[in-house]
Amino acid sequence: MSAPVPLAPSTWPTWIAVGLLGALRWLPKGVRNALSVAIARLIQRRNTATNRAVNINLQACFPKFDESVRHAIFERYLALHLQAYFLLPRNWWGSVQSIVEKTRLHNQHFLDDAIKSDRPVILLITHSCALDAGLCAMVQTYPMHGIYNPIKNPVLDYLVLKGRTRFGGAPMPRGNGFRQLINGLHDGQIMCYLCDEDYGAQGSVFAPMFARQKATLAMLPRIVAKTNALVVPMITHHSSDDDGIDVHLFEALQNYPSGDAVTDATTMNNAIAETIRLQPAQFTWKLRIFITCPKDKDTRYGQIERGELSVEDL
Repeated sequence: MSAPVPLAPSTWPTWIAVGLLGALRWLPKGVRNALSVAIARLIQRRNTATNRAVNINLQACFPKFDESVRHAIFERYLALHLQAYFLLPRNWWGSVQSIVEKTRLHNQHFLDDAIKSDRPVILLITHSCALDAGLCAMVQTYPMHGIYNPIKNPVLDYLVLKGRTRFGGAPMPRGNGFRQLINGLHDGQIMCYLCDEDYGAQGSVFAPMFARQKATLAMLPRIVAKTNALVVPMITHHSSDDDGIDVHLFEALQNYPSGDAVTDATTMNNAIAETIRLQPAQFTWKLRIFITCPKDKDTRYGQIERGELSVEDL
């Protein structure tokens, strides 16, 4: 049974904003793209905690890039995410055809070969600006389930969940349990698994990502060991040229799991980094991917801002 539509008076401002977003979708693509670039430049100039975190992430992951190159990636990242946000109503109310026609699957054989192996399949998905659009497109062809983080705003939570379920996807709130994930794999569903965020030290190991130590959840090797699943990395890109959805699939992880928690976390982080390098601006750089300190101190972003830690020492 679908969730009830949130219509309390406290939700009305969000619904008005959603209506405006729906209207923006119908603007000519060139106008929407120009608007996204203009807004991105305004956002980038602000001295906010999020912007500072983005700059730290880019310095940590691409230390050899010139500052001007990182600045351009930052601006492009904001513009791409805005362009994808303008098209979110397509996920919520658009037709199947409007999504499928705009979707291109790159290296689809990596996923199809994994399915043909008759082993369970897990998609290791990287956060990106077109993540939801990619999932809406993929579920047209592949039975999928996975975990999602509920959104505090009830209207946005309702709409995002609507977009992820209206074509047959089966997302579960985070914390619903290990057993449901396993059961879905045994039933032939592809598991969508996102593990590029830092969820803290509990249940995690510290392993390098872009050569920086990152608190990395140790759940995926356990799932793979229990189910003998293949893990196929994936990232979805938004195309400014035609409002398209480019789903990029990569070769399944090899010799995984190894039985060593740090080795397995490193293998996974390297796979995620490979998806990001494909088009760095497509990644969701606002994520605090290096926030947890291995020495049980304050957040590493706070330490860097206070001059107690350098980006090079992450």
